[in-house]
Amino acid sequence: MLKGVNPKTSNISSVIKEGEGQKIEFKEGLSSLAPEMVAFANANGGRLYIGITDKGDVKPFSLTNRLKSQLQDTARHCDPPLQIKISGYNDGVIILEVPEGHDKPYRCKEGFFLRIGSTSQKLTRDEIIRLIHHAGKIRFDEMINEEFVYPHDFDDIEWQEFAKLAGYRSAMKAEDMLVNLGVAEMQEGHVLLTNAAILFFAKNPQRFYPEAKTTCLKYNGESRYDIADRREFGGTLLKQLNGAMAFFDRYNAKQIRITGSPRHEEWEDYPAVAIREGMINALIHRDYFYDSSHIYFHLYDSRLEIDNPGGLIKGLILTDLGSKAARRNRMLADLMQRAGYIENAGTGILRIREALKKNNNPPPEISAANFFSIRLTIRPKNLTEENLSDRQRRLMAFISQRGSVSKTECMDLLGLGSDTTLSELKMLIQKGLVRQTGKGKNTRYVL
Repeated sequence: MLKGVNPKTSNISSVIKEGEGQKIEFKEGLSSLAPEMVAFANANGGRLYIGITDKGDVKPFSLTNRLKSQLQDTARHCDPPLQIKISGYNDGVIILEVPEGHDKPYRCKEGFFLRIGSTSQKLTRDEIIRLIHHAGKIRFDEMINEEFVYPHDFDDIEWQEFAKLAGYRSAMKAEDMLVNLGVAEMQEGHVLLTNAAILFFAKNPQRFYPEAKTTCLKYNGESRYDIADRREFGGTLLKQLNGAMAFFDRYNAKQIRITGSPRHEEWEDYPAVAIREGMINALIHRDYFYDSSHIYFHLYDSRLEIDNPGGLIKGLILTDLGSKAARRNRMLADLMQRAGYIENAGTGILRIREALKKNNNPPPEISAANFFSIRLTIRPKNLTEENLSDRQRRLMAFISQRGSVSKTECMDLLGLGSDTTLSELKMLIQKGLVRQTGKGKNTRYVL
């Protein structure tokens, strides 16, 4: 066995049977290796099986020290250089590991490539820009927009309101403060604003970024078929926030419970603080490079959804939300913090969860693909008890939506066994919130 080659090898026949894919590429020879290497490095990494034709026939290689040096030279001549390793040598097939790169984008002399499915595709100019953006090398909010003319396009009223919120002295010049804040630059006597400053202080931000707006819709029922109300909010980010919250307040019903205490209890369909945090999250974390859509606020009879372009920030997973802080648009987050709207500590999702729990709404449902989406379920109309578990809140919301449910449906909802689910239902019955109808297989639970 040659020195430097891992003795652990793959079953070549099973790999051939599996075929090429997102992380597997067959190469008959040594030509055009560099594009395949950078394609894997620009994606999620992969393996090159050198010595297998596209049809799955094996054409064995002799793995000499000279060949190993040739493979390493090919990787080193990529820009930036790639780290590769030979992870196996089986039946004359060389298995070359190409890990995901930490300094994207990578290129070779043939250009920039990206692994998409079973092929390595050469990237166009716009695709290269998107890859650079995805790698975090370019931040939209920190870019200078030379089309913005100061002070012609600058809204001094918006600035004064922001300065008041941030506690700045009114005697200070706006241009000096903008430079001090890092959201503007002074070049040859001209004030140049970043995109963050434009979204906060422009007279008409949509002139520069037409999709930087928020659309709010109210539906009759649970689908988007019957639109009862629609409002579109442009202007600065704070104007969009205030507009969306005013739209929400119009439909957010209040419930009052008279108790023996001097003050009555007031409940809402949705806690306003949770909606505010959700909208702020959308406004400062959306992907503003994505110019084919904007923020949507959907209000149905029994649920509410906030969608904004851009999935999770690179390096985060869904379980990190509420415990780890990461910002797609650092300047926007900083300005929102200075205005007193956020703490900039990554606690927005945590605040949403806590507000829902306190109001006796079920926990939020969060998904993140090309869009980041938060779904909230309405608080059941007759729910007056505070001491409910998350399971019981979910059951109450589920029964409220369906009208009546079976124990099996509740088991599927909670992902629990029969005894535990039945115990939760009995607790709701004891609290006077749910009642049982029918017997045997016909048993149903209603509010």
